[in-house]
Amino acid sequence: MTAALWTCIALLAADAGLIAWLVAHRATLPLPSALVTELAPLAVVAGVLVALIAFLFNLRRSRSEDLLDAATDLLEKAHEALVLSDSTISNRRHAWLSAARLIATAENLGTRLAEESHKIIYQEKRRYWKSRLYDLIFPSPPEGLPSTFYADSPEHFNSWSGDARPPISEKSIAYLYRFIRWPEGESDPLAKEPALSDEEVERMRAFGPRGLGQLLAQARVQSQPDRAK
Repeated sequence: MTAALWTCIALLAADAGLIAWLVAHRATLPLPSALVTELAPLAVVAGVLVALIAFLFNLRRSRSEDLLDAATDLLEKAHEALVLSDSTISNRRHAWLSAARLIATAENLGTRLAEESHKIIYQEKRRYWKSRLYDLIFPSPPEGLPSTFYADSPEHFNSWSGDARPPISEKSIAYLYRFIRWPEGESDPLAKEPALSDEEVERMRAFGPRGLGQLLAQARVQSQPDRAK
């Protein structure tokens, strides 16, 4: 569709150029009916091309929006696949494989977004679900989930039989842990946000939230003992 869109734009530019050339070429001459006859079909073609370009732009945006909706829905479903009814994380092998595959599909759809605004929206929604999955998959860092969560024992991690619980697939573990990890080179949107000023802390202490204002004031005194003197 992108190729068709650019082809139409190129044809419209060529058509407009031809119209401009005809008008400029005969600008010093009286306007004959022949010129009108020559320009009429070119104007019709230009109108058709403008309508076609508008249609293709709308179609491109609509398809990109469908991909955005599908990708973000898959991220949500991946989270749902791992959550049990009591809001704890599932250790079922199938649940982890399903979650990893859903995210992989979402990431693939994310690469096919055509609109820049949709790409930005997807990245923000992706950050949100990464955060939710991080809290679920890696609670209480650095310890995280106990080893018995992933398999009954080291012997049963690679192979199991009988009454042993099927271990969580190492590939699904690898994919999900890589997904929730903060990527190298990606800037933190809060990196340039300045800390609260002393004036802001004092306003908190006076007008609220007073508990937070008091905590911040005391923490600053503790970190800089000279302030207390």
